Amino acid sequence: MASTQLPFSLFFKPLGSQCNLDCRYCYYWNKHDATHQAHIDHKLLDRAIEQHIAAQPVSDRPIDFIWHGGEPLLAGLAFYQSVVERQSHFISTLPHKPLVKNTIQTNGSLISQQWAKFFADHHFMVGISIDGPEHIHDLCRVDKKGNSTFSRTLRGIDHLRRNGVEFNTLSVINNQNYHCGQEIYQFLKQNGSGYMQFQPCLDHELDQRDERNWSLTGEQWGAFLCAVFDQWCANDVGKVYVQFFENCLMILMGYPSQMCHHSAECGQQLAIEKDGAIYSCDHYVYPDYQLGKLGEDVSEDASLQSLANSQTQRRFGADKQKTLSQQCRQCDFLPLCQGGCPKYRLVPHHGDEQHNALCAGYQRFFYHALPTLIPMVTAMKNGYSAEYYSLFR
Repeated sequence: MASTQLPFSLFFKPLGSQCNLDCRYCYYWNKHDATHQAHIDHKLLDRAIEQHIAAQPVSDRPIDFIWHGGEPLLAGLAFYQSVVERQSHFISTLPHKPLVKNTIQTNGSLISQQWAKFFADHHFMVGISIDGPEHIHDLCRVDKKGNSTFSRTLRGIDHLRRNGVEFNTLSVINNQNYHCGQEIYQFLKQNGSGYMQFQPCLDHELDQRDERNWSLTGEQWGAFLCAVFDQWCANDVGKVYVQFFENCLMILMGYPSQMCHHSAECGQQLAIEKDGAIYSCDHYVYPDYQLGKLGEDVSEDASLQSLANSQTQRRFGADKQKTLSQQCRQCDFLPLCQGGCPKYRLVPHHGDEQHNALCAGYQRFFYHALPTLIPMVTAMKNGYSAEYYSLFR
């Protein structure tokens, strides 16, 4: 095992790909379930929680438990009540008593008053997947019968707001809604989202459901980012947080990227499926990227710590930088972009190189936004909020 213990987040998939929705662009819909089990069994859950806590280096950083799917709320409230109890039990056995942070990513349609109170009582961060107003949201985010899920998702958000639960939003941007940047942004703001994440849709050949392709072009992604940026700059700097914009500011301030897409290396966001299989990344749940299985071997070599720190996983992380195209290496925007997610490197370049399919969009955004982002950084370095950037133009 490598000598240096690396911090990492773990995406728990307690039900695998099971979901009550049938989102048309879902990249997780076809994950094969060889076990046919309802959800991760309690012994395996115990082992995973204990090992995830034990695997983290001692620091002031909270230990991230990210509950994902499919739809993780289908596991039921009692499941997460037991999760909180198990986390508390294992932490009580440690001398340094680390903090734990639970985040759950949900479509929101199952959130009730009871769920919202539980999230509030146990300080869960809730991520709500919502693509915008009804006519945009229901383009893709429908239930198994093809019916709208919009009102159910809004109802879930209302429960969260009434109970004071911290939540953010995740919206998937595809080739049918990219031109609605202003409308999507204003809708999310009006419905209480103070932190927005926008996920570009690129239908990978291993995930695509049918002949319909929802993938963005780079130009479309750039148009969306620029439209949202202009809306944000108009009135909301320092009030609303857009993940990608904040990440750009932090990089320009000299801090490391908080987004894996734009980090120099990958490998800090592993995934565990309901059968105990550990994968290098949530977006790489394929046989070639399985690191091991918690349930198969209780030896030290099969522990979560050993798998997360293995040479295989380190190589996966380092390959992101090693496989950069020459165009990326020579680009002035490399520190902000780092070639994007390796899974999006779908465009053949010189020889065997693969280039990011969204490159043109990122370039368009940086040319558009940097004349504003740089004065924001200057304001922040001088002790002001970024909203006072106009003083430093």
